[in-house]
Amino acid sequence: MNKLFTMKGRINRQRYFFTTLAIALIAYAFAFVIGFAMGMSDTGAEAAGFIGFVIGIGAAIIQAFVLVKRLHDLGKPGWQYFLMYVPLYNIYLGIILLFVKGTAGPNEYGEDPATA
Repeated sequence: MNKLFTMKGRINRQRYFFTTLAIALIAYAFAFVIGFAMGMSDTGAEAAGFIGFVIGIGAAIIQAFVLVKRLHDLGKPGWQYFLMYVPLYNIYLGIILLFVKGTAGPNEYGEDPATA
């Protein structure tokens, strides 16, 4: 958790999966609770939608940090994060991030997370 907000270093498949899952669950929980609380009050759906949008942007930024570190584990540069916005290729890249083992031993982005 202490290295969550940095794009330096590497993370393995397992940590990538569980960190991504935790980010999504926390974001959904916050959006649900805040949306429910605002729905029970008179603040309106517009405010709840805006707060949900802000929560989604925050989760996407945190997810970008995690995804770049996973790309580094595969020996790829962080700019390839933007390929997640290319339709159909993003599915392929998502499968690669989840199922392909990272480079063995140290690479230009840091030590092997399996040995660290």
